[in-house]
Amino acid sequence: MFSFFMSVGFFVSTVLLYTLKPYFGFKERLSPILFWSVGAGIIWAVSFVLFVKSIDEIGLSKSNQWKNLQGPIGVLLSLILLQEYATTNPLFALLAAVSIFLSALAFTTSSKDSGRGNFAGVLLASGSALGFGTVATIQKYVTIQTGIFTQQVVWSFSIASCLFLYLIFTQKINLLFKTPLKQLGLSFGAGVLYLGASMFQLLSYYHIAASISFTIIQMNTFWTITIGILVFKEINVQKYYKNVIIGFLLTALGILFLVFARR
Repeated sequence: MFSFFMSVGFFVSTVLLYTLKPYFGFKERLSPILFWSVGAGIIWAVSFVLFVKSIDEIGLSKSNQWKNLQGPIGVLLSLILLQEYATTNPLFALLAAVSIFLSALAFTTSSKDSGRGNFAGVLLASGSALGFGTVATIQKYVTIQTGIFTQQVVWSFSIASCLFLYLIFTQKINLLFKTPLKQLGLSFGAGVLYLGASMFQLLSYYHIAASISFTIIQMNTFWTITIGILVFKEINVQKYYKNVIIGFLLTALGILFLVFARR
């Protein structure tokens, strides 16, 4: 339910933002290229469901780090498919991505939980990373060809539609009317907040390569790990403080590599 209502909040807010497009001074055009955003929405919806399920398995802090493998995947796809090797130093971009991957390993091993549940969570989060990395590459291409605001409307509508069909096929559609108002508000609000995150991400594609921008976005790890530790008590800091320190340092190192990544 959270995924669907979040997507609805995201879609509604993108439509409202689209009406303000003239005030931002951006000129966009309709193009068949926008159909790529439909595919991106489907991939994103599936990836988000996988990510949410991985949180149930291994917690927010560890699942987010494995989800951040989207960085390496997005970097590789951008360098190859979008030919960003012409403006980006592949060595430093890949070193940054590898650092984030190693930080995920550090945080994952900082837990007493292991076995099938842990492996399933890692697998789910890694699957979401593949999807999110692919979506980032598509978005960079669509942004350069058509723009931001129209893309967001098409993309968010595709996400909401895909998740609605998912509820139908899994026979959970009746749960829509049983969702508590508090959960509904939080889900809808998360979708509105995601509008800001996605808009800034797409705007960044106008100025820097996707392989750099998308890796910078992985800085969200500092927030999610902190929340996972302090709020949800997912990691025993006293026992696994070395893993936590190494994880943070590797993430910071990955961001530092980005300073040298742009030619």
